[in-house]
Amino acid sequence: MVSTLKILAKRLALGGFVGTCWLALAVPAAAEGFVNTRGGWLALTPEAKSAYVQGLNDSLNYTYVDDSLAEALAKRGRTRCLVEQRVTAAVLAAQITAAYDEEEFARFSPVAVYILKIGELCRPYINRERAEFGLGPQ
Repeated sequence: MVSTLKILAKRLALGGFVGTCWLALAVPAAAEGFVNTRGGWLALTPEAKSAYVQGLNDSLNYTYVDDSLAEALAKRGRTRCLVEQRVTAAVLAAQITAAYDEEEFARFSPVAVYILKIGELCRPYINRERAEFGLGPQ
């Protein structure tokens, strides 16, 4: 009887531990230290904004082997656009800041604003890349 109680106690303890782990995973983690809001963006220095945009650009426009053709062509078009137009990180950062002056962008994260703004700027380049592969415009 005592050994049965010990086994039951161990199972309950293990179940409690596993349950606690699941609960911890279910609670969304706060993105402390990351810039996820308009206010966070506006609080950055111009240098920090440029660095942030450089990181976004590097991560969002790198072509991976498992990208779909449409994704790879969009990345290629955006990269070609930025190179040919000699767009700098500071210019892109200024576009995000200017977008935040418009209330329609206020609820979006800087990443979302970046994607929207670079899409506007580079859509002709993206569509040119798509056309070369027989795809319709974006």
